[in-house]
Amino acid sequence: MKVVHLISSSGVYGAEKMVVGLCEALAQFGVDASLEVFDNQHSRNVDVADFARAVGVPVTLLRCGGRFDPAAVRRLRVDLAGVDLLYTHGYKANLYGFLATRGSRVRIVATNHRFDTGPHNRLDGPVLRRVDAVFAVSDEARDSLRSEYAIAHALTIPNGVDPRTFQAATPSLDLAHPIVAMVARLAPEKAPRDFLAVAAAVPEAHFAIVGDGPLREELVQQAGPNVTFAGFRDDMPGVYASLDVLVQPSYREGMPMTILEAMASGVAVVATRVGAAADVIEHGRTGLLVDAGDVDGLIAAVRALLDDPQGRAEMGAAASSAVAEAFTVDVMAGRYADQYRRVLSR
Repeated sequence: MKVVHLISSSGVYGAEKMVVGLCEALAQFGVDASLEVFDNQHSRNVDVADFARAVGVPVTLLRCGGRFDPAAVRRLRVDLAGVDLLYTHGYKANLYGFLATRGSRVRIVATNHRFDTGPHNRLDGPVLRRVDAVFAVSDEARDSLRSEYAIAHALTIPNGVDPRTFQAATPSLDLAHPIVAMVARLAPEKAPRDFLAVAAAVPEAHFAIVGDGPLREELVQQAGPNVTFAGFRDDMPGVYASLDVLVQPSYREGMPMTILEAMASGVAVVATRVGAAADVIEHGRTGLLVDAGDVDGLIAAVRALLDDPQGRAEMGAAASSAVAEAFTVDVMAGRYADQYRRVLSR
């Protein structure tokens, strides 16, 4: 079975890590998977292509110019010769993939990584209603697909990580303990200002912001002396191994790979109840959950973990076990391979 994953990307974030990890893991289930990445001429970023090549995933670049490029649809159709199934990720990939597969033998499926009805993807609902299968990374996104887009057959398949990547890592952040970190793109929906508010309320700890984005300069101006901006890192297992607590204060999410990676590393996690956080974290046992925007709740949760080293270690160990049991990349890949075969057999 030959499958091509199609994605338009602005960097290597959670969805990109999921797609590349899935491409790697599908081989053991008899799936020949490759990645096709939009090479957007108006806003060029093919970092995910470099990331995929580094781990041996075959990559094709799809040149695309302007807001809509009919020639890119035609190029994609040519690239799909001999392919059984196209798997699209994101509203742009969904639209181009749908158009490129019309009238061909290639089947098409899509994943919703985070449900969004913004004006930029107003065509997503009509397109997704016409593809062969739609997957969601969280029950929240699945329920939104069903209620907002009337896609009754939407199915949840949780993301997964390779625990082995994180369990043997050595610390790589050069900061004094305790270390509390946020790993995210620095954009409003990730709530980095709430993280800075937690840092200001807990001056005895060191706070690290790992990642970059449009809010970086503003956040640097607002941050206190106990906040370090670590930027993008290519040593994430070592970063997680350095942490005492990970905070995920987002207002909107799908299924954050950051949470899974930190849990796999044995790090105690504080997360807001958005996206799949509550699907992954058992509150009080494998992590702590607070409501989105509840800064006082975030502060209280971080303080509780920092004041209880033994309880924090036990929570991290329980989190690592939970990921190894239910949220591995192999489990995820097996579920997707089963669904591919169901689509192709219909």
